[in-house]
Amino acid sequence: MKDTQNPIALRSREWLTNALLELMKNKPFREISISEIAEKADLSRRTFYRSFSSKVICFHLETIWRTGALQLSADKDHSYFHTIRWYLELWYEHKELALLLYRNDLMSLLLQEYNHLFHEVYLMRKSNYPLARQSEAMKYALSYSVGGLLNILWQWASEGMQKSPEEVANLLMVAIQLPDRE
Repeated sequence: MKDTQNPIALRSREWLTNALLELMKNKPFREISISEIAEKADLSRRTFYRSFSSKVICFHLETIWRTGALQLSADKDHSYFHTIRWYLELWYEHKELALLLYRNDLMSLLLQEYNHLFHEVYLMRKSNYPLARQSEAMKYALSYSVGGLLNILWQWASEGMQKSPEEVANLLMVAIQLPDRE
């Protein structure tokens, strides 16, 4: 994605993102061309290339995460349960997108986003914990957590995200045998 604050460019990105999401409802991601995205957005291919250096979906995912991280940073409850519930609620808000990613075998796109975001989330929530001062150990701990959270979303989406975020969070607490609100 190319960095810009130009309102026209940002609006074009939004239109391209919405066009891709609409196309994914009826066609697998891998079969969607840039021309189709641009045409659906009523923009030129040139505008697409000026706006993005990769597929539109990565921009959309980054936008969701940045918005979610801002909400989380204002939150005073730093418990594990609450943080997990934030993650699940964020995806529940974007349930249609999660299901589209799952149906189109694109959940792996989240891995790169998660690897960047969860370092920020950890520092935001637990910066005074000893792990925050051990960068080598933290890389491995976050890799472990990222994989687990991605797979939780994957499992939840495979079931159509029928359970509420609270139900999934409670199931996770049982699975890892932590007290509910530790």
